[in-house]
Amino acid sequence: QRLRALFQYKPQNIDELMINAGDLIYVDPAQQSGASEGWVIGTSHRTGCRGFLPENYTERAHEADTWVKHREYVFDTASRSFPKAEKEPNVKVNGEAHNLSISKSVTSVLSLQKHLYETFFSPLSQNAALRRGVLVMRHGERVDQVFGKSWLQQCLTADGKYYRADLNFPSSLPRQKDSMKQFECDPPLSCCGVFQSRLIGEALLDQEVTVSYVYSSPALRCVQTAQHVLQGLKLNQKVRIRVEPGLFDWTKWEASRAIPNFMTTAELVAASYNIDTSYRANFPLSSLVPSESYEDYVSRSSAVIKQITTACPSKAPSPPLFAFPGVPGVILIVGHASSLASLTWALAGLPSRDSGDFAQMVRKIPSLGMCFCEEQKEENKWQMVNPPVKSLTHGANAAFNWRNTILED
Repeated sequence: QRLRALFQYKPQNIDELMINAGDLIYVDPAQQSGASEGWVIGTSHRTGCRGFLPENYTERAHEADTWVKHREYVFDTASRSFPKAEKEPNVKVNGEAHNLSISKSVTSVLSLQKHLYETFFSPLSQNAALRRGVLVMRHGERVDQVFGKSWLQQCLTADGKYYRADLNFPSSLPRQKDSMKQFECDPPLSCCGVFQSRLIGEALLDQEVTVSYVYSSPALRCVQTAQHVLQGLKLNQKVRIRVEPGLFDWTKWEASRAIPNFMTTAELVAASYNIDTSYRANFPLSSLVPSESYEDYVSRSSAVIKQITTACPSKAPSPPLFAFPGVPGVILIVGHASSLASLTWALAGLPSRDSGDFAQMVRKIPSLGMCFCEEQKEENKWQMVNPPVKSLTHGANAAFNWRNTILED
């Protein structure tokens, strides 16, 4: 494996490796038995030295970053393959004389270059076959799923301060200008929800999924899920979250019959969420209508997914000759259970179901359920395929009181 140093590390012990930010390090997974948790044994590409280094100071690098140029060859087939070039007839093109043998030699050289490229760069040339993808994901487990709608009352002291009444409650709540009661309509993730989200990110990283854009519903649980998925992907410092109100759930399902007072962009940034403050939403919050009809929700979802895919084109190709096309990035969309159907149906051109069937189907979608659409450029359409990682299944864990259980008569 190849790692890239994110920060400088100065050895504290004689067996540790000195690294500078940007250094490339080789790591052999088979030689890690002697390393403690959180540490790896690596060899510096820059110095050739070997030693222990903290794993969280690094990120995974592409193998091509460590390729070394050993020598260069120049192929001159014109003088060798065509010794009788002077006897070849000349042809006039646009009024100028051209020797056919030279044209053949140029073709031969280009053909040879193409053969060498395909031979030596075949792992990279496979990237040309990769397609742009859209990964639609439901948020992780939210606190009111576990503790009910009155979860906040369980966590407030007499003077209105938050405390952690159970280990699955968040250790703290982000600050916002309005009362903490706003969290009743915009609940955060549980601690298990945070862990689930990071686990999904790590699984995507293991599958080498390239996430280039991240969009989130304005709901706090969705923003938190996006943040922790990016942390698992080790992209939280590279890819910013675009908060798009158009991705919010079908507003008819809001118990309060009103649009929640979501945290503002400034409040999310102040709470250390990696928000793209330059992003301008396709659907401002003011455009969300309470108790909207099913047809309006489907229309909103269709419009927002088309605007997102239009705004996130495939990466531009690299310069010609010994270059390979840029790898298309995955667009990650973190929304709600309803998002998996409403967004993918619109993207793949599938007909929507009636509202009753839609509601029944949505109830079956678990936390962090995923759907994946892949672009078929040659057919100018999107197709639903298997997501790049498996789903997450876990069992319910009821509250446990040792006194009532162990000491009961």
